[in-house]
Amino acid sequence: MNKLVSDGFLENLRLRLAAEEQLMKQGILKDEGTGREYFSGYSYKVLYDWDQYFESLVQIYMGWPSEYIKNGVLIFLDNQRESGLISRSVPSNEYHDPEHVKPFLAQVALLVKKAYGETDWLLNERYFPRLKRYLDYWLIDMDENRNGLSEWMSAPHTGMDNQIERAGFWLDRFCEGVDLNSYLVRETRAFAELARDFGKTELAADYSQKAEALAERIREKLWDEADGFFYDGNARFGEALMSRHAGRWTPINNSPGPLIRIKSVSSFAALWAGVAASEQARRMVSEHLFNPREFWVKYPIPALAKSERWYSSDFFPMDLGCNWRAKTWIPTNYMVYHGLKNYGYKELASQLAERTLELMRKAGNREYYDTETGNGDGLDPFWGWSLIAHFLPYEEQAAETLVRC
Repeated sequence: MNKLVSDGFLENLRLRLAAEEQLMKQGILKDEGTGREYFSGYSYKVLYDWDQYFESLVQIYMGWPSEYIKNGVLIFLDNQRESGLISRSVPSNEYHDPEHVKPFLAQVALLVKKAYGETDWLLNERYFPRLKRYLDYWLIDMDENRNGLSEWMSAPHTGMDNQIERAGFWLDRFCEGVDLNSYLVRETRAFAELARDFGKTELAADYSQKAEALAERIREKLWDEADGFFYDGNARFGEALMSRHAGRWTPINNSPGPLIRIKSVSSFAALWAGVAASEQARRMVSEHLFNPREFWVKYPIPALAKSERWYSSDFFPMDLGCNWRAKTWIPTNYMVYHGLKNYGYKELASQLAERTLELMRKAGNREYYDTETGNGDGLDPFWGWSLIAHFLPYEEQAAETLVRC
């Protein structure tokens, strides 16, 4: 049973979200390959990787059973290849096939443990080895230059579909993302905790060390002291690269140095993962997050800083997928909210929570929002990860929440 079902504040909040819960029921689907029922926030019936983490939180707070959450993880693990690679969507396609599922599966499993007290579904000899192979694929196979930082394959692989200026097109593989490696710190810590629960103490200690070593590499290699900002690393610095997209050859990776100097909301993942040193966090918050010339705009937080060349609510001819430029997305706001709380900026976190709720009150349950106007964009109505914003009032008053670094 969900351990939060008897919380009075949460019960009252759920009553006010009856319409949202009815919308969510449209997202209960059955996977043809495995026969497992799962939840998707998308009307086109696709199970995505990082979406699943935030959708799981929504299901937990709604008081739903654990089955759809667990099945989402197991469906990905059931689709694992011998190498350890798992394509990042179910069903997959030719573009998603070579792009490894984002590192959130162990974190989702940890949510299930904390909310329902259930671990046997994953901590067994069938699935735990698959979880390890999937994580090792990230830590080893996706670190092509062996410098201890893993790479994204493309901007769509990041989940921030059209941030091509920082991560490239399909298979370009040069971006050592601050976000990716911060997610991996969280994921490796979560895996270590699950390993301890499974009685594998030496393995747990090994992966705990891996997580902290990765956190140290992020602090050392991806921090720019002059700018006071975490930037993605350029794994192929010095190479003259061209990318073929939409029938055209386009120059990519023309960063003049080993860092890709694009200010994206993705860099604040270093706060969510508790990776940043306290002074690094202070500068990220004071000099950039709450800077009205960068991220603290009318409806924060934009996917790109307002000072960036490509900050725009329009799509450009070679853009892919959804717009991650002058657009505000609830899950990244949620990550930054918890990042602020991690470092003791509780009042600033509350300001962000209020501005996020203001946005949803204005435009409703949408996939994403225009940063300048507050208008809703994307799927309408949307019953996926954006709904986590409705539970910010609970997280504001709760002594302890399910999310921690």
